[in-house]
Amino acid sequence: MLIVRKIVEAFVLPPGLFVTVPLVLGLVWFKSSKRRATILLLFSLFAYVVTTSMGTFLFVRPLEKSFRAEDLQRCDAVIVLGGGVLRGLDGYELRPHAFKRLIQGVELAKAYNAFLIVSGGTLPGSSQKPEAMIMAELAERFGIPKERILIDELSKNTYENAKNVSSIVRRLNLKDLVLVTSAVHMKRAKMCFSEFHVAVHPYPVDYLCDYGPLGWVDFVPTKESLEANMLGLHEIVGLLWYWLKMR
Repeated sequence: MLIVRKIVEAFVLPPGLFVTVPLVLGLVWFKSSKRRATILLLFSLFAYVVTTSMGTFLFVRPLEKSFRAEDLQRCDAVIVLGGGVLRGLDGYELRPHAFKRLIQGVELAKAYNAFLIVSGGTLPGSSQKPEAMIMAELAERFGIPKERILIDELSKNTYENAKNVSSIVRRLNLKDLVLVTSAVHMKRAKMCFSEFHVAVHPYPVDYLCDYGPLGWVDFVPTKESLEANMLGLHEIVGLLWYWLKMR
């Protein structure tokens, strides 16, 4: 009974509501206006895909499986790319994606006694504190010595992350580099670092797909699937854009 209630809730509350309403209207109007009904039914199908694990199989999983964390023999520096900042009532805090990246970066930097390079600036039109500064402060609280933290607070996107960090590692002659970012973002990030001829060992974290057996929850709309699919689509568009830009 609990499963039935959860399924019903999934389709009558957002984001499932955006599947149900156009589906019902499309079926009601199918005889009177097939063109309108077809548009609604197609929209319902699209909404279903992007709000369920069906979408993550299409948009997210192929990106996340592009790279796996490598066994590292040595490491001179760990590069952590920013993933968003939230200005709360008590000050700045990292969004979940960024926090997971930083935690893994700190662990690796400690394990290999490596430099920690944090990269992330301020979005255009925003007056917030640069994300790299916030990451650096947290990293210091987590036990990384201040003199082992290198900061790029100017980057506004992944391309600039790679450009600015490449200047840092060349200046300090750092060779064995580990790149930490979300698994869905790793392919685009590595592409950008390759553009600046910087070799990095990928260390993906923050997986969005559930790689366990399929269950009923994979077939009903959830906000988690919607967020994952939006991130996946964002990465696909970003890959296409950078591919065109780098040609």
